[in-house]
Amino acid sequence: MSISVAPASGGGEPRRPVLGSRPHRLAILISHPVQYFSPLFRLLASRPEVETTVLYCSLQGAERMYDPGFGASFSWDIPLLDGYPYKLLKNWWPGPLGGFFSCTNPGIIRELHNGRYDAVIVFGWASVTNWLAFGTAALTGLPWMLYGDSNVRDEVALLGVKGWLKEVVLGALFRRTRAFLTSGAFNRDFYVFYGAPPEKCFDAPWPIDNDFFESRSPHARGRRREIRSALGIPAESTVFLFVGKLLERKRPLDLLEALARLKGIVPSVAVAFVGEGELRRALEAEIARSGLRNAYLLGFRNQCELSEMYGMADVFVFPSSRDPRGTVTNEAMACGLPVVISDGVGVWGPQDIVRNGENGIVYPCGNVGALAEAMRKLAVDAALRERMGARALETTREFGSGRTAEGIVHALASLDSARPRCAAEAEEAVLPAQCASRRPRHLHGNRGA
Repeated sequence: MSISVAPASGGGEPRRPVLGSRPHRLAILISHPVQYFSPLFRLLASRPEVETTVLYCSLQGAERMYDPGFGASFSWDIPLLDGYPYKLLKNWWPGPLGGFFSCTNPGIIRELHNGRYDAVIVFGWASVTNWLAFGTAALTGLPWMLYGDSNVRDEVALLGVKGWLKEVVLGALFRRTRAFLTSGAFNRDFYVFYGAPPEKCFDAPWPIDNDFFESRSPHARGRRREIRSALGIPAESTVFLFVGKLLERKRPLDLLEALARLKGIVPSVAVAFVGEGELRRALEAEIARSGLRNAYLLGFRNQCELSEMYGMADVFVFPSSRDPRGTVTNEAMACGLPVVISDGVGVWGPQDIVRNGENGIVYPCGNVGALAEAMRKLAVDAALRERMGARALETTREFGSGRTAEGIVHALASLDSARPRCAAEAEEAVLPAQCASRRPRHLHGNRGA
């Protein structure tokens, strides 16, 4: 398996290097290819001041997989491995990902020890491989940065021995961490809550491919009547769209209850669910019991189909009780939709993408009356929907992969490690350009690493 390191689209003109005379060698350790991060990795690969290698514990996602949350086998229909260097570490775990031991890749020790990296970004701490990386980095003096989506609001109820143990473990880890890439305001507060110095926190919003969704949105909106007709949804309906796994914590039944409350008040309201999961039968039973003819279960849709789902909708709704980032919210906003989210979705606030009353409405999680009122307010006011949708699109443009890449570069620039940047730099005769010329243009996914 080989890939070409092609320039990433949408990255703009190369910026002036800020990290010295040669590219800063950066390793990124992540469990598996994720559709939201591939555009970021391509963008980093296009920047002259960073030489990035992504280290995967598994290729689940790029290869066909069974997702128990969706209850289906699939592979993403967009390229996840093109345009950036990566390596696949051999995983000793025989099954699918899920749980602390499902990423057990001892090859990370040799990779970080021999890879001549200047820093490593580690996605979280919930696997054996991540802790092997921390140990190796600590012993070799390699600086590490943390990136994740943990939310401080989830820590309020964490009491007793479990809370104490987490405080001890994360406190020790954070004291050795050189930089924290904050995916949102609540994520930054999480790091500070467990002892991270605020000056070591760098803004790096959880990325999605905004350009992918925004560029497809006009075409999808132009086909709105056609798409709705194919789905059996009346053209005149005001459609509230849910996208995600049909799980208890995402509370899709709240949306049905809110729809039932609006049945005699705003009859034009309709609700569409895109996704699969364990609650599908419960949703079908509730739709039948309540006689809701304006509720539609549309099943799983892959990335290239989602733009059509957002394009045929009027408002996006996400009632989840716990979603640290809820990236489907970004997708909907990039398609110009106003949003209604619960306060359990960690993307709201003056420093995050959803601003209550400006580009969406935030309501208390589980308060179905407040959810129904938010839906009513938007259903009866087309001008409000248009105004909030336009502002939603403007806001997502402020939170693209470019801003995330910039945050990573700033974090790298802050590292004051004494570790030699390049072995060749110790040789007087080696010019910076020669050192930079060693940047690999092709890498192989090494299953034996």
